[in-house]
Amino acid sequence: MEAKQPGRAEQSMAAAIDALLDAGFAPDGQTREEIVRIPTKSSPVYGRSGGELAKLGGRQRFALINTNIKATVGKRTVAVYRVEGEGLAGVSGIASFDTSDIERLRDVIASLPRH
Repeated sequence: MEAKQPGRAEQSMAAAIDALLDAGFAPDGQTREEIVRIPTKSSPVYGRSGGELAKLGGRQRFALINTNIKATVGKRTVAVYRVEGEGLAGVSGIASFDTSDIERLRDVIASLPRH
């Protein structure tokens, strides 16, 4: 049986992860994964049975060594941010964009302060 070739989203994720690792980021776990009910045009959410189930989260997380800068990579987006305190209030966004935009990721990485 032939091995399934990775799709475009998986290839973009792999390229983004490679760019982060090459820049000194280290794996830092992954975001929490949740299954939620979201509305659709044909089935808006009313009560408990409308909409459709969707899996959110499970993004790969990375940390730039010796800094408070982190990144998450998912199939659709990359987010680079700074953690300066507790909870969401302590998170300051640096950039968020499409995972396939590797050149933008490299530009953002090049602009980050190194300590």
